Amino acid sequence: MIKKSYSTSNEVGLPTDDDMLLINQHTLKKLEKEDVFTFSVILCDNDIDRDFERFDETALKTLEALFVGKTGILNHSMKSEDQSCRTYQTQVITDKSKKTIDGRDYTYLKAWCYTVKSEKNDSLIKDIESGIKKEVSVSCASNSRTCSICGDSHCNHIPGRKYNGETCYKTITDITDAYEWSFVAVPAQRKAGVTKSFKKEKTMENILKSIKEEKSLTLNEQELNKLSDYMDSLKEKSIDGEKYRNSLIQSAKKNFALTVPTLSEECVDEILKNLSSEALENLCTSLSKQANKVIPPVSQLYTEENNKDNSNSQFKF
Repeated sequence: MIKKSYSTSNEVGLPTDDDMLLINQHTLKKLEKEDVFTFSVILCDNDIDRDFERFDETALKTLEALFVGKTGILNHSMKSEDQSCRTYQTQVITDKSKKTIDGRDYTYLKAWCYTVKSEKNDSLIKDIESGIKKEVSVSCASNSRTCSICGDSHCNHIPGRKYNGETCYKTITDITDAYEWSFVAVPAQRKAGVTKSFKKEKTMENILKSIKEEKSLTLNEQELNKLSDYMDSLKEKSIDGEKYRNSLIQSAKKNFALTVPTLSEECVDEILKNLSSEALENLCTSLSKQANKVIPPVSQLYTEENNKDNSNSQFKF
């Protein structure tokens, strides 16, 4: 059995409706938002830890499925009274802006957990919120630890010792089971633990970045209103943009008719349909200049006969 410890930080917030749907899959009685306290935990990652071991990315994906529904306990105690919370969602996340010790893109397994608000759990919730309960350790089973020196699962190389200048470490692969995760005092893996969030309201830029990178996020009422207003403004801009684009298309069609009258309407539509607004602007400008050469501006009073005697006769009544 593998026991790996990680440092935690608190991402604490009120559960969403989607959270409650997932949480209530693990309860006998339907719970409401006010009944539970939620937080997120980094369970494990692909970096080399203090024991000179690491999980590979395939192992993390296996653990992603296995840890859903697993309990969180204290100090790997086997006593049921030491169960403190339960995992209701997991996700493997890659942060390409960070690198592991051996130069890989940093990848970690994140878990969202809940505990019931009660007199018994009040001290636990306060310890998590205050950062006292911060580090965690995972317990799982594996059939293989591959040596970084020789690539073998059964060898005499010692993790942490250098061989020809290269430090030996073992890669944990072929995960067969996940048992539990636990709050501990000293974690083996440096970055594992409860993830932090701040009460500071997210900017629109940070909200959009979180949606793109994390694929999920929790927003307070002010942030939801901000996102809603932003979406409404985008909708208005989209309508105005569509009107402007249509005006450019009509202008381009008119100038095509003047400059290339033999071009069919279907062909013109095919040319215009995939052009960006900027490209349409450039095309309209070019076609307009070409159209002016084909049909130069002439006074309505101008006639060829009047122009025989005086080049300015088109301006005469």
